[in-house]
Amino acid sequence: MELGPAERRALATDPDPKVRPAVSVHPALSEEERARIDYEAPMDHAFGFHPTPEVPRDPETVRRNALSNHPLPRRQAARGHLLPPDLVARLAAHDDLGVRVLLAQNHPDAPASLLLRSFLEYTGPERTHLTTRPNFPAKGLAAFADHDDPEVRALATRDPETEPAAVERLTHDPSPAVRAAATRHPNLPQSRPAELLDDDELAHAAANPALDSDTIHWLVKTDGRQARPTA
Repeated sequence: MELGPAERRALATDPDPKVRPAVSVHPALSEEERARIDYEAPMDHAFGFHPTPEVPRDPETVRRNALSNHPLPRRQAARGHLLPPDLVARLAAHDDLGVRVLLAQNHPDAPASLLLRSFLEYTGPERTHLTTRPNFPAKGLAAFADHDDPEVRALATRDPETEPAAVERLTHDPSPAVRAAATRHPNLPQSRPAELLDDDELAHAAANPALDSDTIHWLVKTDGRQARPTA
């Protein structure tokens, strides 16, 4: 049902905190009218990937939403896969977490700095999808090897320059996912992958390129079913 001016004004001051944000995005409102509504943009939504719509969105509407002073239309714009560079730069620097994360999750040219910032700040559904984006960085992630968040610690295993001592330490991490990721790092000291072959949980360390040729030959010959010979 279409809302008339009087109904919009009434809903703009509704005591229900969910009503005010809903009416604040009504297309008939001007930016000035939106600004006068007391609302909070919801932060409990999932800021994830959105497939390209079957019907392309109108570029003028997308631009208008991106330039809006209201975060909800900007979030709609940030979901677009075809935003031009000027809007990508504008939304990447926006102060709303939802805008930044949606842009990072969806735009193929989302910059590396935005992707990393989004991963560090967003802990909701589809967080790990950010690491699959084309520009997600690898260099510099070693700095997170001691982070409190295990998902952030795991980033260190993506950095080819992570020091061997840090990689080995991560194979003892309390998080199974961190331990598993660390076993595959090429800087893992050569002695450690061989030790992990005796660990039922981390036996897939056999895929680590640091394994010596004798151990690799034994794995190929026995398919890992026989006890590993000791030196």
